[in-house]
Amino acid sequence: MPWAAPMSQDSDRPNAEMFVEAANAAPAMLWMCDAEHRRTFVNQSWLDFTGRTFEQEIDHGWAEGIHDNDRDGVLDAVRCAFTARQPFATEYRMRSADGQYRWLLDRGVPLFDPDGRFAGYIGSCTDIHASEARLQKLVARLHTAREDERTSVARELHDEIGQNLTGLKLDLSRVIDELREVGMPLQLVDRVQSLIGAVEVVIQSVRRIAIELRPPVLDHLGLTAAIELEAATVQRRTGLRCRVLPERQPNRLDPRQTTAVFRIVQEALTNVVRHASACAVRIRMRQTAHVFRLDVIDNGRGISDQQLADPGSIGLLGMRERARRLGGTLKITRNGSRGTTVALEMPTDAPAARSRVRR
Repeated sequence: MPWAAPMSQDSDRPNAEMFVEAANAAPAMLWMCDAEHRRTFVNQSWLDFTGRTFEQEIDHGWAEGIHDNDRDGVLDAVRCAFTARQPFATEYRMRSADGQYRWLLDRGVPLFDPDGRFAGYIGSCTDIHASEARLQKLVARLHTAREDERTSVARELHDEIGQNLTGLKLDLSRVIDELREVGMPLQLVDRVQSLIGAVEVVIQSVRRIAIELRPPVLDHLGLTAAIELEAATVQRRTGLRCRVLPERQPNRLDPRQTTAVFRIVQEALTNVVRHASACAVRIRMRQTAHVFRLDVIDNGRGISDQQLADPGSIGLLGMRERARRLGGTLKITRNGSRGTTVALEMPTDAPAARSRVRR
């Protein structure tokens, strides 16, 4: 169905008034222009972003806010789309009301009147930085919820299932004593004894899963002890030599930071085991009055540029996202011809600033 749209904010047509009212209530930055590429409408969200008046933005005034280095390219791309009567999408920097330049994603589609004649374009702009900030907040809430769920499930496994299984094991042990007292055949006693062994295996599995979900040592003895236990577990399971080298027990990290650092270490060790073909890894922790630094260094084959840039690498993305939420930096580098270093640096005594993730 062809679009029909108002050509000015002051139109007295009912459909124009309804459009303006609806557009001004929309959170997105909306705009319209005529067939000569003159801006005829911008909504209130656009004016709130630019801090300018409607009169300043219509016609070609809106382009004054585009960054000088982006303006010619943006206008050329839009003119090409107009000539072809095709939808377009482009990114550029626009000056906001506070004088700062922010990246926008601008999309436009052609308009046609009821007779099929080209009437201009309608479009919307998205503040990319604001969208990323909202996404990061959402991811942070999801990570927090996941950690809370891990803690809850670990507690349930330990307190409920683990204790019930231990009680079952004790009951079976008493049954064996009673069977022996009444002179039951040894074959029956051995079968009950096998059940006790099976229950013990399940108890150990439950304990292992609970510790993997949320190591109790992390809450009771702190980050260093939790990392030492994790390193010892990896070494025992895989043969990878793991050394933990803390200069001293980190004492300025809050629970959120402690959990995030531990998860980064877990993921880094997992990557070493799966991909590095390494035989040894060192985990160093250092803390000053204002900065905490963690280095996980292996002697494997070294990470490739392709692996670093792989958008599907969930492990690396997870570590980088945790670093962002801590207001820190996560740097992953190849150590010459062999090995990889994962380096986390974050503030310990100030609110998390906007993060920087470097390669």
